[in-house]
Order: sequence, then structure tokens, then C-alpha cells
Amino acid sequence: MRQSVNIPRAPGLLLLASALLCGCWVGGIQVEDTGYTYEWEMNPDGDPIPFGLWGLNGFHDHDGFETVQDQFGISLFHTSTYSPSYGVGMLLPLVREAGLRVNLRMAGDHAYYTTAAGDFDLGAWKAMLAPWNGSGVQEYIDDGTIVYHMLLDDISNFDGESPSGDDLDEMARFSKSLLPGLKVAVREEAARVPQPTGGRFEHLDAALNQYTTAYGDVEDYAFINEEAAGSKGLEIVNGLNIADGGNGSSEQAGWGENRWAMSADEIVEYGYVLSAVPGCVLFMAWEYDGEEPWSDGSIGSDYFDRPENTAALEWLGSRLAGEDVDRP
Repeated sequence: MRQSVNIPRAPGLLLLASALLCGCWVGGIQVEDTGYTYEWEMNPDGDPIPFGLWGLNGFHDHDGFETVQDQFGISLFHTSTYSPSYGVGMLLPLVREAGLRVNLRMAGDHAYYTTAAGDFDLGAWKAMLAPWNGSGVQEYIDDGTIVYHMLLDDISNFDGESPSGDDLDEMARFSKSLLPGLKVAVREEAARVPQPTGGRFEHLDAALNQYTTAYGDVEDYAFINEEAAGSKGLEIVNGLNIADGGNGSSEQAGWGENRWAMSADEIVEYGYVLSAVPGCVLFMAWEYDGEEPWSDGSIGSDYFDRPENTAALEWLGSRLAGEDVDRP
């Protein structure tokens, strides 16, 4: 389907906005109405795109991995460990044995690299990553078991100063010096990732766009972040916040307070658009967790195990795999 829309554009960069047809403040970013027209042909019949889920807590064993693969058709997942002994000694062998791949956050949570003033501490982050050097992890990079090193999760979620674009590129450079051959990414919308000096990243490979209805229209969101990724030299990793990003139609309280899980219809509607973005190299959904209680005390995996939700996620996985599947 070809769409032609007038997209307000600031000089040299298309910025994130949910109102595309007027110059206004949206999401804290001022956008000028320049009358620029951007044409994007959505192509749902492109190359297969790997599909994965965040978390899988409660399923990190052979049987658990097999169950989730069979249920949803995933080929990878995302998790976190700052322990090379656990990662190399237990987790990664299990992942490889299951025929899965993994995106791995390897430097721990924000608390390990946040100053007393609440600022991001680049030196402390590097110190947390350093133990992976010479740990034996390289064989899992070389055989493709690890797909991306997720440098940071929620890069703008520091109480003080968050990492700059130059910080992110230096983190990416440092990671690649320790872990050669491993791509690096951050979880943040491409349009919200701060630009480095010069405008384009030299070392950071990708930003993960994780859609929630709070961002507005899904097609606008897809257009904006596709353009922003290109302008910054980043690959496109799209995804859905299925646990917290719904519009309330599911009537299921989400992981966070005053949030809603996505319904089956929402998963299909938003996934249909975001899976069609040209150049998308990976698709991740947050999250499928069998242990952590949601805001109402329920367990997220129980909700997504409902037949209609499982069917929606299975359909999305089949679509991403390039199969000829009808939209439910």
C-alpha cells in the first residue's frame, strides 16, 4: 500500500511527532511545518524478519524454551545478565541447544552506572562490561547465538543526565573492542535517540522502536522512526509493548499502574503496520514473563496464553517469517 503524507520536518532531520500536519510541540519536540512530502511504500512481502519476545522469565530451561518456540514461533528472545560465569556457563549453552538466539544486556541495571546525582556514568558502565572480555563468550558471538548486545534499556530513564549521542557511540565502540563481531543496540525510539556529533552514528548499529498507543497513530509512528533511523545511520528494530501499550480495549490491566495490555486485535493491527516497514531487521515484543506480577497481581504469560492472544502473536510471527497468512 502506497501512502503519501505531508510530514513536518526540521532541517536535516525528521523528528518524532504524532501530529504530522502542523507545526507544534509534540512529545517535547518542536517540529516545523515545511510542507515536505515523504512517500513510503509499505511492503509486507519482503525478506523474513526474526521475531522475538522479551523476558521469558520462568522459561529459561530446555522445556521452557521449546514451549515458547512452539507456541509463538519465535526465533530469539531478550534477557539480561551481567555475570559472565552464568551467561557462558549456563544461559548461552541452553539457548544454543534450544536452537534459539538472544539479545543480551550485559552491564546490569541503571543502578550500577548511575552517580549519586542521578547522572549516567560512562566509566562505571565500561567497568561493568569489562569482565566479559576473555570470558569465553566469543564463541557464542561467532556462531550467532547472540544477535545484539543491548547497551542500555530505556536510555532516557535517568533521574539526572542521560547519555548523549556521543556517549552512546563510545559505548558501542567500547563494546565492539571487547566483543568483536557483536552488533550493538539501545532501546529507544530512533527519533528520540540523541544525535552524536556529526549527526550519524559510527559504531551504534540499531535503535529499538517499541510502539505503545501513547505515541499516537501507529502509521505516523512507523513513518517517523523509519526516517529518523535512516538519518542517524541506524538499523530499524521494531516492536510492540504488548504488556503496557494498549488502548484499554483489552480491559486487562498492564504491567504498570494505569496501563493496559494490548488486545489480540491490537497486536494484529499494530503488528501489521510495523512489520511492513522497509529495512526492518528484527521485531521484538515486550514482554512474555511467567514470574513477575502485573499491576493487578496477575501474571503476564497467563494473559498471553489465552487462545485469542496466542493466535495473534502466532500470526505475527508467521507474517514476519514471510508466510502467506491472512490477516485475522
